[in-house]
Amino acid sequence: MIRRSLTFALLAALLATGSAFAANGVCRGFNFQNDLAAISLYEVSDRGRTPFVKGWSKAQPNCPTLSAACRQRSFLVEGDKVVVNEIEGDFACANYVDRKGTDIASWLPLSSLSRVEVQPRWDGRWSTYDGRAVITVKSAEGGRMFVKGHATYDTGSQVNTGEFEVEGDANEKVFAFGYDGGQQMGYEEANAGHGRCAVRMAQLGSYLAVIDNNACGGDDVRFTGLYSRQ
Repeated sequence: MIRRSLTFALLAALLATGSAFAANGVCRGFNFQNDLAAISLYEVSDRGRTPFVKGWSKAQPNCPTLSAACRQRSFLVEGDKVVVNEIEGDFACANYVDRKGTDIASWLPLSSLSRVEVQPRWDGRWSTYDGRAVITVKSAEGGRMFVKGHATYDTGSQVNTGEFEVEGDANEKVFAFGYDGGQQMGYEEANAGHGRCAVRMAQLGSYLAVIDNNACGGDDVRFTGLYSRQ
């Protein structure tokens, strides 16, 4: 009887906040474990301010919900674009790069977002929020594109670097390739070999989502991240 009462109390609390919990309550942001096919561009559709929502923590074990206790100070407005890499319950793990270049990853109510169908626009100079990795894309005749990447990591005693220079199809939303010894190769071939650079990237309007296999340069050099057009 006590257990049933607790269950009803929990359901009542969920209804009061107007939303269900996310499954694990943790928004890790865009990372190397993501499947690019499952990543999408969304737009804030609600008028006014849409605040980010705190994830689960020991201090806030009931988050994320729409309760006042879970609201963050940071917010978005109608028309802002975010990259969603995970959806749990009524919340989306949203990634947003603001005008200052700050990369924000946190929960947003799924009801406040609308999915955006993207036509690939690869051309441009793309950079991660910290400027450690830069990718330049130039289109060519016949729907081809030339893609050049450069990344660095400063260890304090030296600067490790990584780079690639490849070409692909500018009409595709997702581009995967391998690179080794200055030569382009297939993604699967490169990913199966030790020490060969393998990269996947997706064009998402004002964002470029990139995942590498941690073999595209010196120690701690990574191309993985969310890029914005510069």
